[in-house]
Amino acid sequence: MRLIRARFEGFRLLDGIDFEFSNDPDKNITVIRAANESGKTTMLTALQWCLFGEDALPSGYSPHSMDKKPGELSDTVCEVIYEVSGKTGAKRFRLIRSLTEHVGSAVRSRSVPQLYEILPSGAKEVPNVEAHLAVHMPGELREVFFTDGDRALSFIEGLRTEQQRRVKKAIEQLMGLPMLEEAVDHVKKVERDVRAKADAAAGSDELRRIRVELESIDQSIPELEGKLKEAQDEIANLNDLHTKADRELQEALKRGNREEIAIELARAQKQRIASEGRIRAAELRQAALLSSKGFAREMLGDKFRAAGALLDDLRKKGAIPNKTIPILEDRLQHSDCICGESLDAAQTDGARRRAHIQQLIEDSRDADALKSKVSDLYFEGRELFIPAASTWIDDYTAAFGDRNNEQRTYEELGQAEADLEARLDKVKDDNVQRARDMRDTYRQRLDEKIPLAARLDHQIRDRRERRVELDRKFQALSAREDKARRFTCELIVARDIRGVVERALEIMKTREVEAVSQKMNQYFLRMIGAHPDNALIQRAEITPEFHIVVHGRNDKKLDPSMDLNGASRRALTIAFVLALTEVSGVEAPNVIDTPLGMMSGFVKTEVVRVASEASSQLILFLTHDEINGCEAILDARAGKVLTITNPMHYPRMLKNDPGTTDARAIQCGCDHRSVCDECERLPTGAAELEAA
Repeated sequence: MRLIRARFEGFRLLDGIDFEFSNDPDKNITVIRAANESGKTTMLTALQWCLFGEDALPSGYSPHSMDKKPGELSDTVCEVIYEVSGKTGAKRFRLIRSLTEHVGSAVRSRSVPQLYEILPSGAKEVPNVEAHLAVHMPGELREVFFTDGDRALSFIEGLRTEQQRRVKKAIEQLMGLPMLEEAVDHVKKVERDVRAKADAAAGSDELRRIRVELESIDQSIPELEGKLKEAQDEIANLNDLHTKADRELQEALKRGNREEIAIELARAQKQRIASEGRIRAAELRQAALLSSKGFAREMLGDKFRAAGALLDDLRKKGAIPNKTIPILEDRLQHSDCICGESLDAAQTDGARRRAHIQQLIEDSRDADALKSKVSDLYFEGRELFIPAASTWIDDYTAAFGDRNNEQRTYEELGQAEADLEARLDKVKDDNVQRARDMRDTYRQRLDEKIPLAARLDHQIRDRRERRVELDRKFQALSAREDKARRFTCELIVARDIRGVVERALEIMKTREVEAVSQKMNQYFLRMIGAHPDNALIQRAEITPEFHIVVHGRNDKKLDPSMDLNGASRRALTIAFVLALTEVSGVEAPNVIDTPLGMMSGFVKTEVVRVASEASSQLILFLTHDEINGCEAILDARAGKVLTITNPMHYPRMLKNDPGTTDARAIQCGCDHRSVCDECERLPTGAAELEAA
């Protein structure tokens, strides 16, 4: 199938959109350029709806025009002209799918498809539209040929079993494997019928017993295979879950056990309190040094030595120590003076002398107060006046350093305490234990499922061996029975046909899968520019279990969903789709929505180049950013380019007023390098800059 033309009326934003697809083998790319929220994904959905009907619409999806209000009558029409090649040459068809219903109706109407073969003499209506469409584009191939850049990642992301299911389904459907499986089932049924006829004709109890056992085995093997497949899927899923739980446990252990963090926090708090005590001790030590005689001597040593010399002169002159008043007061305690005269208060002369001494004391008291201070200064400050070696600077430097060091230690302990408190807040009580319990639960379930799978596999092999043995006996017995002998040849033919079909199916499942794997690897490595000598990614493959894996250096297996960047993940999924379509030999367009997201430079250009070379017809829905950097390859390979614009983007994103406020995309003929008044956009961030 090749798409020729498409027209959309009343399909959400698409109203009045009409364009042609490129069918030039040398320039086989059609580009629909549109910014986000302008109708790219809507157009992808509309194309699928037109070709495949309601099954192509997401659950709850409404195709009605965005301007229609609840209760209003909505007419939605999509028309696609396509061409198919046959033995008699190419045939062209016009497919029109329409839907008329009231918006918001609780009962959804079914669309009406109309198919016309376009002949030189005019259009001829084709009956049984859905049947013809199923031949031209089988519904099971829809998700392969119509690819959403984000949803396509499901081939390599998510649970392992879901990835395998999607990859397996895509390969089997495109390779026609379900038809071979149906053929095998049909031949088995023929075998059973022939055996039943041989048994009935011969009337032998032995033949009847063998036939019944063979039928029982034929019935039990598929059941066991289904159980084995289910067990294997569960094992693969449990392995993923176990790996994830173990990773979460390791992460939880890195964050820490709550109890252990609490103990570490208490230790840090205790150390911080002890550090506070050491800081206070260092501060007191520093303060003591600042109030010590050593500090005074260090600061005023020269002045003190000069003062000491003056005080020493006073001492030599008898002014220091000051003893006048104490000596006179001492005499008053005696009855005679130091000169021998009487100081007896009862005698006239003694009383006069005593009064004279008392007067001397009073007269000398003011002068002696100063002398007393000088005397005290002399005796108490002798350490300051005497020259001595000083260690004060060294002591203060050591004290200052100790205080600073302890202050840093205190701050570090405080930060450590804050970090531990933050970690404690983040770690729930059951984080570590929950992760450990989950991991152990998955391990326990794996230990149960693995032996079960082994038992099922053993039972299947035993039944197959028993079937071969019984089949030989049945043929030998039926050949000896005259009445059953004529059915023996039919049975042999049926068995041989079954063997041929089964071998063909097995070859398809191995050889064709290997062919898809090799082609996918070739495309993928080209897209990401991996050089075999020094690339981090060495190869990609599809395993016999239908799992897409990537190998790095030293053949290290990489998980595509975790170990590849966004650009490589998209490139890998696109490479898988392209390889699948090429190996299958099915000629159909590859329609891809936003394939170049998260890509830049070389990878973006190579993805377009490889996709163009691998596709018979490539239709790309691209944003302006996706186009940026790969204009040259589009110049060379794009045969048709269409630009659609959402008028609701004015004035924040569109430069010019589109002249309408309708919720419908505007179509213009600008290619990937040009703009017009309708589609010209403001520079990125211009509106935000103006607002700022």
